[in-house]
Amino acid sequence: MNENKFLNASPEQVVIFPNPRIIRINHAEAQRAYALFDSKTGAQVSDFISGQNGQVEFKNLASNKHYDVGVIENYNNKEDEKPQFAIDWTVPMRDDTDKILNNSDNLPVEFPCTYLIKDADKNSNVFNLTDENNQTVGQVTKLAPAGDKPKFKQVWSLKMKDDTDK
Repeated sequence: MNENKFLNASPEQVVIFPNPRIIRINHAEAQRAYALFDSKTGAQVSDFISGQNGQVEFKNLASNKHYDVGVIENYNNKEDEKPQFAIDWTVPMRDDTDKILNNSDNLPVEFPCTYLIKDADKNSNVFNLTDENNQTVGQVTKLAPAGDKPKFKQVWSLKMKDDTDK
């Protein structure tokens, strides 16, 4: 029962199109904004885009890079405010992106993993990313701007906890 709650944490659907490489967020929420992160380094590689129009799309993406999608709330969309975050996976993560996309017959693929923010300390600029079992798998660090807004909410990824040793 808790698993279903986790899976339905948000109505957004994050889809990747293999060729040409496009990431689309369907049912994007107006009070949220979305950005891409380099899955390997955790660096933010795009500005946040508001979900005002119900759909957000990132086009012309490098086919040799893997991307995670992050979402924030309370985004003002001001020219001078460019929120910056970084992701650090703190447990071994398996990235099967190439395998998944190569076996998709060039059809769109929904991002399989959603990681939610677990707020241990509301005054901190470091937030724990948790999996469906509430286990910490990574951290998101707020690099800018200072203050409590905008609020990081979750990450969609093709990366999953590496359980190959089990």
